[in-house]
Amino acid sequence: MVAKKIIIGIAGMPASGKSLVADYIEAKYKAQRIHMGDFVWNFLKKRGIRPSEEMGSMVGLYLWAEYGDIPISDWANKQVKKSKAKIVILDSIRTPEEVTFFRRQYGKNFQVVAILAAPNVRFERMRKRARFGNVPKITFKMRDDDELIRGVGDVMVSANYEIDGNKGKASVKKQTEKIMRSIRGK
Repeated sequence: MVAKKIIIGIAGMPASGKSLVADYIEAKYKAQRIHMGDFVWNFLKKRGIRPSEEMGSMVGLYLWAEYGDIPISDWANKQVKKSKAKIVILDSIRTPEEVTFFRRQYGKNFQVVAILAAPNVRFERMRKRARFGNVPKITFKMRDDDELIRGVGDVMVSANYEIDGNKGKASVKKQTEKIMRSIRGK
């Protein structure tokens, strides 16, 4: 009997700790990670547009408003099906429609984990990592608003599991391990 894949959707506001959780699961469980944002980055690259936080956010919002979640969900699902890993992580799942799509595809084998962190904690993290330079508070707020417009708050509220991302890396890893034991039924 072939074991079915476990699909884990990771949701959270920017800089909440999604990457820490995904990195942990990827390393410890040899999971494959599919970053939902790669669809947007690939869209930009194909058109010769230089990636930036703002451009990624604008194009992502445009694609979502124009086409809905179908292109991103279809793309991610193709990656899941190609994967040979027993556990696949959908990093940065953002909309209730994406959750519905994957629940229809994978049933109970699809679980959503929400990472919760206070805005001040997230802003400080974003400021420290500064992928594309210094992040003004207004940019941080606008990015949060974009995420909430898409429905990430609804995804987080309906998640199967929650992780408190305010308490530091060791705590997040411990919480992640407990969730993974539950998901894997061990």
